[in-house]
Amino acid sequence: MKQITPHFTRYLQNRSSYFLQAGEAVNPERNALSLGLIFFTAILVLRSWENFSQPGLYAEDSIHYFNFYYGNIRTLGDIFQHPNGYYNLFNNLAAYLTAKADVGLHPLIYQSVCICFCILTVTAFSLSGLITNRYLLFISPLLLGLSGLNHLYYYISLTFQMYVVVLMLLVIMLWRRRAPAAVQLLLFVFMGFLIWSGPYSVLVVPVALAFIFFFHDKTLQTVGLLLIAIAYTLSVTKSTIMLENILNPDILLLWGSTLVTEVFFMGFKDSINAEKLILVAVTFLTVFFALRGDRFYLKTAILFLIIIIASFAPLLLSKKYLLYQTIYPCHLVIAQFFWLVFVLVTADRLLARWPALQHPGGGALIVVFAIFILADNIEHQDKRKVPVLAAMPRFLEKVKEAENMGLAEEGRKMIISTNGTSIFKAAAIVGDRSKNATLVDRIHVQ
Repeated sequence: MKQITPHFTRYLQNRSSYFLQAGEAVNPERNALSLGLIFFTAILVLRSWENFSQPGLYAEDSIHYFNFYYGNIRTLGDIFQHPNGYYNLFNNLAAYLTAKADVGLHPLIYQSVCICFCILTVTAFSLSGLITNRYLLFISPLLLGLSGLNHLYYYISLTFQMYVVVLMLLVIMLWRRRAPAAVQLLLFVFMGFLIWSGPYSVLVVPVALAFIFFFHDKTLQTVGLLLIAIAYTLSVTKSTIMLENILNPDILLLWGSTLVTEVFFMGFKDSINAEKLILVAVTFLTVFFALRGDRFYLKTAILFLIIIIASFAPLLLSKKYLLYQTIYPCHLVIAQFFWLVFVLVTADRLLARWPALQHPGGGALIVVFAIFILADNIEHQDKRKVPVLAAMPRFLEKVKEAENMGLAEEGRKMIISTNGTSIFKAAAIVGDRSKNATLVDRIHVQ
C-alpha cells in the first residue's frame, strides 16, 4: 500500500486536461453542422407529421400535469410534487407555466417544449467539441435525433422529458469548450436544476467520480454537481431503492443480455450467443488497440461506457422493475444515445488518426449511418409514430365552452374527460373547484 499511494498521488497531480487545448480543432465546420441540424429537423417533422400536427396529452401528461395544473390554481411550490417518489422540476415547471395559457394551447405548448428540448440536446452534443470531422458533424444530429432518441414520445410527451433532461445534463458535462466564469456559473445552476428533474440524474455520481479520476479540469464544478446529485438521490423515496439486486444473478444476467442485444446491437437482435459476444469483444479490442496511444480517447470512452452500463441501475436496482417486469424503450434511451455517441467519437478519432481517410472515410460513414437510421426507423416504428389522440381537439373545445358558462360564479362545476394513452385520462374540472361545489354534469368526450 505504501508503494501504491505515492504513484496514485502522482497520477492525480498529473492528470491530463479535458478541455480543448491550443491547436486542437474546435468544430470549424459550422456549415456542415448547420446543414445537419436543418436536415435533422426537416426529416423529423416529415417523418412524424401526423403526430406533430395533432398534439395530444400522451403518457402521464394527463394525470400528472394537465389534470393537476389545469385551471391555474396551483402555486409555484407545487412544482415540488413527487407522486412517484422522486422530484422532476423541469416537467412540473413547464406544466405550471403552461396552465397560465389558454387551455386549447396546452397540448401544443407541451409538445413545443419537448421538440425544442430534444433538438437542443442533440445540438448540445454537436457543439461539445468531441466531433471535429465535417462529415460526422453533419450526420451526428440525424443519428442521435432520429435513432438515439428511441421513441417519438420524447418529442410529444412532457412526461418523457425526465429522460431527455438527463441526456442534456450529461452532454453539457462532456463539453470540451472553455467558457467565461459567468457562463460557467449559469451552466452550473442549470445543471443543478436538471439534476432535480429526473431520477436518472443519479448517473452524475459515477460520471463525476470518473471525471475527477481521469481529468484535472472542471474539478470544482464536478464536485459541486456530485454533491447536488447525492442530495437528490437521498431525497428519493427509500422504498423504491433495492441495492441488493446487484447480487441477484437473474438481474445481472438481464443487465448483461440487454446491454448486448438492445444497446450494442440496437435492438436488431433479441438473444445473445457466443458469436455475438465474440464479435462485441473483438470490436472493442480492435478499436482500443488502434487508438491505444490516444489517452484522451481511452479515458473518454471509459466515461461513455460508465454512462451506458450504469444507466440501467435506476431501473434494475429499484422496485420499478418489479412493477414493470420488463424493460421499456425509455429505460434504454440513455444507453442507446451514448452508445451512438461512443460510435461517433470513436469514428472521429479513427479518422483523425489517419488523415488520409478524413474525406473518403467520412463520406462512407455518412452512407453507413444513413442506411442504419433508415433500417432502424423501419424496424422500430415507435420511433416515428404512435396512435393519434383523435378526440383531443373535441375535448379542448368542450372545456373552453364550459369555461364560458360562468360555473364558478354560481358555485357549480363540470368534469370533462377524454381518453389518453393506455389507462390514462385527461380530465378538467371546470368552474368552482371547492368541495362544496355542485357537480352539474360529467362529460366524457370520445
